[in-house]
Amino acid sequence: MDLELNDIQQELKSTVGRLLKDKYSAEAREEILRSEAGWSQQMWDQFAQLGLMSLPIEEEYGGAGMGFGEVAVVMEAFGRALVLEPYLPTVVLGAGLIQAAGSEDQKAELLPAVAAGELKLALAAQEPAGRYDFLNPTTTAQASGDGYTVSGEKAQVIGGDAADTFVVTATVDGELGLFLVKADADGVTVDPRTQADGLRSASVLFDGATAQRLEAGDAAAAIERVLDTAQAALAAEAVGAMEAALFMTADYLKTREQFGVPIGVFQTLQHRAADAYAKLEEAKSMALYSKLAIEADTDGTSKTRHADVLAAKVIIDQSAKHIFSESIQMHGGIGMTMEYPIGHYAKRLTVIPRTFAAPDQALAELGEVGGLLEPYAADL
Repeated sequence: MDLELNDIQQELKSTVGRLLKDKYSAEAREEILRSEAGWSQQMWDQFAQLGLMSLPIEEEYGGAGMGFGEVAVVMEAFGRALVLEPYLPTVVLGAGLIQAAGSEDQKAELLPAVAAGELKLALAAQEPAGRYDFLNPTTTAQASGDGYTVSGEKAQVIGGDAADTFVVTATVDGELGLFLVKADADGVTVDPRTQADGLRSASVLFDGATAQRLEAGDAAAAIERVLDTAQAALAAEAVGAMEAALFMTADYLKTREQFGVPIGVFQTLQHRAADAYAKLEEAKSMALYSKLAIEADTDGTSKTRHADVLAAKVIIDQSAKHIFSESIQMHGGIGMTMEYPIGHYAKRLTVIPRTFAAPDQALAELGEVGGLLEPYAADL
C-alpha cells in the first residue's frame, strides 16, 4: 500500500498551497473575517475555477470523479490558512448526501451547480434539544401535493448563513428522511451566527416550508457515512492547522529574545516543542488512518469505518488541545491577542473537536463499539 500522495494529489497540494499563500495571508483573512458575510465570494469563485468543488463529484454530473484523498489534501491546506469559505458544508456534507440519497434527476439538477461553485449547500440536522443527535429529529415533514412541507427548528447549521439550499433531516410517517429546502422559500427563517472560531453558521426555523425528498437511498445510512467522511475531512483540516501553529511557534522561539539570546535555546522550551511535534506526527498518522478508512469504504457497507474514524478523532482531538495550548504558552502574552494569528488557530482547533461529536462522546462511543481490536484479540 502506497501511503504517499500520488502525482495528482501532489500537484493539487502545490496549486492550492500557492493560491492560499498569495491570497490568504493572516491580514487578508482578518479582512474577510470582519466583512459582513464573513467569507469571500471572490475566493469561493477562485476555488471553483481550480475545480475544488468538483473533486468528489462524479464526472457524469460535471465533477472531476476523484475521491476523498483529494478532498483531504484540500482540507489540510485549508486548515493551514484557516479558510473561512463554506467548503465542508457544501462539498462534503451537502453534495455527499445528494450523491448518497438523491435520485438521478436530483443529482443531475444539483450536482453540476455545486461543481461549478454556483450552489452552496448546508446540512440542517442538529436541533436545540439534541446533543449531536443527527438521526432522531423532532422536525417533521408532511406530504403536500407532489412534495412535502417541513416544520421544525435546526441549530448549529454550519454554512447555513450562506446556503442556497438546505439538506434537512425530518421525521415523516415515523421514518427518518432527508429533504431539500431552498433558503429563500416561504416559511424559512435563517438566523446567522458567528462561531468562536469566526466561521459562520445559523439557526434555521422551518415553518411549513416546501420541500423535496431525497428518496433514492437509506437516509440513516447516508447520514452516518457522510458524517464519518466529514469527520475525516476535519481531521485533515486539524492537521493542517496544528502544523501551521507549531511551525509558527518554532519560528517565534528562534526570533524572540530573552536575556540576550533566542528563547529557543532554553532546554525546557525545546523539550516542550519536541513533545508538540510528536503529537503532530501522531495526529498525521491518525488522519491518514481515517482517510484510508473512508477510501476503503467504496459502497458504504464497511463495518469498521465508523470505529476507525472515531479512533482517529479521539487522538486528533487530544493532539489539537496539546498543540494549541503549548503554542499559546510558548508565545506568551502575544499569543492571547486577536492581532496575532496563533490565537485564531487555537480557536479553530477548539471548535473542530466539537463540531459533530464532543471529545468525551466520541471516546465513549468508541468504547461501546469495541475499539479497534476484535474482542478475541486480547486473548492472543
